[in-house]
Amino acid sequence: MIDMEMGTPFPKIKARSLAGTEITLPDVAKGQVTLVAIAFQRQAQRMLDSWLVPFERAFGEHPTVTMYEVPMIESLIFKWMASTIDAGMRAGIPKEKHNHVITYYGNAAKYRQILEMEDRSLSYVFLLDPEGRIRWFGEGFAEPDEIDRMITLTKEIAARKMEG
Repeated sequence: MIDMEMGTPFPKIKARSLAGTEITLPDVAKGQVTLVAIAFQRQAQRMLDSWLVPFERAFGEHPTVTMYEVPMIESLIFKWMASTIDAGMRAGIPKEKHNHVITYYGNAAKYRQILEMEDRSLSYVFLLDPEGRIRWFGEGFAEPDEIDRMITLTKEIAARKMEG
């Protein structure tokens, strides 16, 4: 069970970014407040965008806030098509975002269990503190009050980071 009070550590996810670099979350974002957005199906992109667009609008240039989008592709059938799938994503995503989109290919059962992502048709977002601990999460389409909570909490964590 995710304990946001104690700050459940976000599990390590190793994957390759669309820019071609090997990335391990949450290690790559250590020291920053990080929004990690996960989807299992292409149809969930609009859900992800409902979280990512307001987050990016609020924190796009913030020095201690970042975000990563993680498409999780579980079918082994798609693993051999990884380069083709990634090329398609690169074509549809602005180049400046390629370092922050990391595609995970493989069995995601352990991530689904740890992060309580039971419905593969939904999107999931996790707000991590600078130590990589989960401080908040949302799923599906963002509601205005959830966006406000996400942004407020991000500001609070970032302010503590700047003070300390």
